[in-house]
Amino acid sequence: MIQYTNTRVQKVYYQFETSNKSFLDMHHYLKDTGVKNNKFFLILTDPDLAGINPRDPRLNMLMKQKVLRECICNYWYFLREVIRIPDQGGAANGGKPYQLHRGNLALNFCMIYNWNTFTELPRQHGKTIAVICRQLWTFLFGTSNSEMVFINKKFEDSKLNLQRLKDIRDALPSYLRMQDQYGPDGKKLKVKNSVETLEHPFNGNRIKTLASARNKVAANSLGRGMTIPLPWFDEYAFIPYNDIIYLAMVPAFKTASQNAKNNHAPYGITITTTPGDMTTDEGTAAYAMKEAATEFTELWYDKSPEQIQEILSKNTESSFIHIKFTYQQLGSSEQWFKETVIDMKKDWSAIRREVLLEWSKASDNSPFKKEDLNIVKALLKQPIQQIMLGGMYTFNIYEKFDLRYPPLIGVDVSGGFKRDASAITIVDSKTTRVVADFNCNFISTPDLASVIYELVTKYMSNAVVNIERNGGFGASVLAKLIKTRIKRNLFYEIKDKVIEERSVGMNTVKKTQKTKIYGLDNTHNVRELLMEILRQRMEYHKDKFISPIIFSELETLEVKKNGRIEHTSTGHDDQVFSYLMALYIWYEGRDLMERWGIEKSTIKTDQDAEEAIVNLEEDYKNIVIDLERRDDDEDPAEIKKQLDYLASDKTMGFEQWMQSQAQQDRESLNRLLNTKLGKMAYMEKYHKDEDYMAQQGLYTIPNSVFMNDDTIEQ
Repeated sequence: MIQYTNTRVQKVYYQFETSNKSFLDMHHYLKDTGVKNNKFFLILTDPDLAGINPRDPRLNMLMKQKVLRECICNYWYFLREVIRIPDQGGAANGGKPYQLHRGNLALNFCMIYNWNTFTELPRQHGKTIAVICRQLWTFLFGTSNSEMVFINKKFEDSKLNLQRLKDIRDALPSYLRMQDQYGPDGKKLKVKNSVETLEHPFNGNRIKTLASARNKVAANSLGRGMTIPLPWFDEYAFIPYNDIIYLAMVPAFKTASQNAKNNHAPYGITITTTPGDMTTDEGTAAYAMKEAATEFTELWYDKSPEQIQEILSKNTESSFIHIKFTYQQLGSSEQWFKETVIDMKKDWSAIRREVLLEWSKASDNSPFKKEDLNIVKALLKQPIQQIMLGGMYTFNIYEKFDLRYPPLIGVDVSGGFKRDASAITIVDSKTTRVVADFNCNFISTPDLASVIYELVTKYMSNAVVNIERNGGFGASVLAKLIKTRIKRNLFYEIKDKVIEERSVGMNTVKKTQKTKIYGLDNTHNVRELLMEILRQRMEYHKDKFISPIIFSELETLEVKKNGRIEHTSTGHDDQVFSYLMALYIWYEGRDLMERWGIEKSTIKTDQDAEEAIVNLEEDYKNIVIDLERRDDDEDPAEIKKQLDYLASDKTMGFEQWMQSQAQQDRESLNRLLNTKLGKMAYMEKYHKDEDYMAQQGLYTIPNSVFMNDDTIEQ
């Protein structure tokens, strides 16, 4: 089936009968997650190619020309229908079709728009192949008289990537390889082709490989010599003197990329890597580059390039986009992970880096026990959904939660100072679990105030917001929000404030007045209180952190010589403090019911959860024993007596009795479900979800992350 969309430029078709199942699977995934622009990678500009195999040796010249033209103007067609990845033991000039997943889709999406990318994907998930395929298309069809550079931690690895590109090129149909050029005499012309370089015989494109630098002088010279629009750094976190090479390269790159932009040709810096060793200069430099970059989100697929560029322009620290997906997000199973652990000989240092994508930045003097951190780590969740506020700022949502219980929102404001991030954490006031968070290292204070306002007014009108009044930035956000209609949502405390001082003899007399103070000053005493809350949460509530961002910061906390708990020089604590700001409301807030309708109920600790499991197992055993005992005590004569009674005229038949009971149950259920609270109680009691209730015709709850009692529909 082919669908088409009529645009101002041309009629665009979508090829739903492609033989590449991974592209169809990606379409269904994006559609199921709410992305509207969910089929751009199925585009086909020439409908005559629908159902045509571009690798069919029987293709006539006209169809070959159509395929060539489609490859030139449609990179997605080249990936989807044409490319084959050579595999060991496969047929010559054959191989596997390109396997699209969330990671390489994001990378290709960004490369098409010439954005600088910093990509982390687990090993064996094709991040290198993704770049090679893009570079091959660019080399064959995408530009002319341009130069691409491959650089890796070792020269041999750079040459290996070039050989992989040649192998994929050689697996293309012969009419698309563009390998040979002939002179007027009909003889084949020689073009430069070695293990270190590759030249195109027609368009003047060239690929060369570079060795890494052995010292700072060589690194500076190497960078200055890279006047190219398309540099690719593979395993950047392991390239010696990577920061020197990069900084020396940038001026020359800017010139080359501007020339490419003027000629509507591809450009952009591509970095792919696994996490590096934070004890090395190159690992630290790579980590800093990653941290400064703007995080990619799949919500961008529904935005125009101009809108995304506006988001990127907000980040004044970096022009890079950080792309990262876990092996679970890329579709690999836990069985795959277990087998990989065995294949890697349980070398957990390498596994954490190459498979789990962990940057080794944990503190040597952590305030927490390693086993406690490991438990928290095992209970982490990935977002089940993302929402975008202010048109450009992304919130991660980890769990559905019930808005009848006012959410607790903690805010740590940085103002973008020293690469610190402004962070927001949302905690469920009933369970005290983290349910959502936000972290941005470039958001301004006016934008942050706007995001908080939109979050409260659009999604959670009964939320309580606690903002840290630090360094003037938090006070600035509070000053803006106090003037809006969410003033009633802002957390405050009643304190004695000095309003007058006067001298009486040798003494100073202070006059105080009860004053409403919004937000929270992070004084020494308050900080100690927050740290005690954090210790208690680590001791008794390890199951409630769940946020990967919070955990990554917990790992970097250390006890300084003066006893103060702070993050390491390469770490952050913004998300942790926003989390504690939310919990401060629950633990230290006064008159919560009167002011905000928060009812503090009992929350289960980790130990409670363990005991509940044990008790459940004991109850189950008792039930089984009881049933077995009844089975032993059954009297056949008594059973016959009961059956005779049921069969007598004194009773209704079994089927009739069942119908009567069913009717009574239905009437009772209908009366229950006529109340909103009854509906929610029924779902909670019998562990039924919204789909079940809708299928039964009982009632329907809108498909929303936030379950607000006011929005429940019958």
